[in-house]
Amino acid sequence: MKNGFNIGFLVFLVLVVCQEVAAQSHAALRLEDIRFGQLKYGGFHLKTMKTIQVTAYGGGVPDPGKRRRKMMYDPSGMFAYGWILNADTREVVWKMTVDNSREDPLSRFGRKFEGEMKLPAGDYEAYFFARKPYLRWISDGFFSLGKFLDMLIRGDEDWERLESRFKMSIEGVDEVFSSGYVRNAIRQRQQSAVVSITDLGDSDYRQQGFSLTKGGEFLIYGIGEAFHGEEFDYGWIVTADNDRKIWEMVEESSDHAGGAIKNRVWKETLFLNPGSYWVYYITDDSHSPERWNANPPSDPFYWGITIEGLPGRFDPKAVQKLNVAAITPIVELTRLGNDEYVESSFRLKQPMRIRILAVGEGEEGEMFDYGWIVDDRTGKKVWQMTYARTTHAGGADKNRAVDEVVLLQPGTYTVYFITDGSHAFRKWNARPPYNPTRWGITIFPADPHESAAAVVEVPVPPLEEEDAVLVRLVKVRNNEHRKTMLTLDRPTRVRIYGIGEGDWEEMYDYAWIENRQTGEVVWEMSYEETRWAGGARKNRKVDRIITLPAGEYVVHYLTDDSHAYRSWNADPPDDPSHYGITIYRLKTAGEQ
Repeated sequence: MKNGFNIGFLVFLVLVVCQEVAAQSHAALRLEDIRFGQLKYGGFHLKTMKTIQVTAYGGGVPDPGKRRRKMMYDPSGMFAYGWILNADTREVVWKMTVDNSREDPLSRFGRKFEGEMKLPAGDYEAYFFARKPYLRWISDGFFSLGKFLDMLIRGDEDWERLESRFKMSIEGVDEVFSSGYVRNAIRQRQQSAVVSITDLGDSDYRQQGFSLTKGGEFLIYGIGEAFHGEEFDYGWIVTADNDRKIWEMVEESSDHAGGAIKNRVWKETLFLNPGSYWVYYITDDSHSPERWNANPPSDPFYWGITIEGLPGRFDPKAVQKLNVAAITPIVELTRLGNDEYVESSFRLKQPMRIRILAVGEGEEGEMFDYGWIVDDRTGKKVWQMTYARTTHAGGADKNRAVDEVVLLQPGTYTVYFITDGSHAFRKWNARPPYNPTRWGITIFPADPHESAAAVVEVPVPPLEEEDAVLVRLVKVRNNEHRKTMLTLDRPTRVRIYGIGEGDWEEMYDYAWIENRQTGEVVWEMSYEETRWAGGARKNRKVDRIITLPAGEYVVHYLTDDSHAYRSWNADPPDDPSHYGITIYRLKTAGEQ
């Protein structure tokens, strides 16, 4: 009895295993209920090399030969179709095309695929995308008798009916994966990469960095948008210490990435030396995983840039996240957008060599986004970002950069940077520089070991010797009339330092001093005694010494409705924080 039970139980187990094997060998992945504008996907696993059966219903139209010049054109001729990727190599192993499918006689654009293919063991991803076609491409814009007869016989396309037929099934696989499983597996692989900038949307900008303590070989896998020599969604790599570009996604070195012809793929092995690197990726305002305006690439979730180490050719322990806090900047005015005007001050206790790194916009000898440094004691410009000092900063030719070292004496300095109304951080109207986050100006100690005690932060406005300042009416805005009292108990030599606006022998923003009791104007900022203050030619400056008798005075400063502090309608003066009037008391002979 016992032996009989054992034999029966063994037969039962064999039957269960056989049924399980049979069920697994007939497992099927189905992608159904697909709507226009939708990407559906799933996955499957093959334990051994085997033949699978693929059935799909999509939409397409033979190529009339004139769409190939269009960036939206898909060489497959399909607008609703499926494809299969090898999950390890990311290569397409099958795709539904007009050539390998057949017409549905009941539909103008419906197409069917039924076939078998042999695939090696491994994991695979299956996708199906549908999008309403561009009808002007289908008709080609021309009348023909054949098209007319075809429409009479089969009628105009019922898009809802066609949409309801879209589907794909893959039979004969060993295991089926859900869309969530596939997406999670892709994310895990991307997270384990050295760098992976993906999950991008329209008008996106991303930056990631890494450091290598040992050189090695790496695979760079990038997918983006480019057409006829122009890139729209793309990435690049620079060295972190000097922004030197070492790799970039340019169309001429790309291949078709599947889908619309503008989808491009870059796959390249690169040896990287020890050091630190920044990786960037930027997208324009259309055609991204957020919303495809044409057929997507075959590997849609890798839209962006991913860097992976090649097994056996790099040391995983040599890869580290980039540490950006190597040298603390003295001043950092960066990531500046359009129409910005910024300033920051610092004071040096001792002479110091400083490194100035500035990135801005300039063409044909003229700068549009640029910076400068002013000695607050004298009001004189000690450094300016002129076009002649700059070199190409990468990207568009108008991206300009300065990286130089200057010696500053002890004193207080103000750093300025101004941008115009176009082409700045996150608002590029042409290709950005290789390191767009540096748009603006950064000042470092030239010697990383320079004592931090030598630099003192100064709040804006700059501090001056308070006992020497009698009047300060500065940073005057449009449509202002400022005034203040000045009382002198004895005749006093004073220095008048004023900046305003004037042209054609006339002043529009200017100062004057009047005797409080008599109302007599004892001094006025006339055009004749001013000189150019830097920037626009209408910026005027006065810097003179006069003696005022003892008495009570009213100091005035008046502006019109345009071109004043932080409201410049042309280039600002070199010393904009002193726009207005400052009066200093000068020491007489014998004073300490």
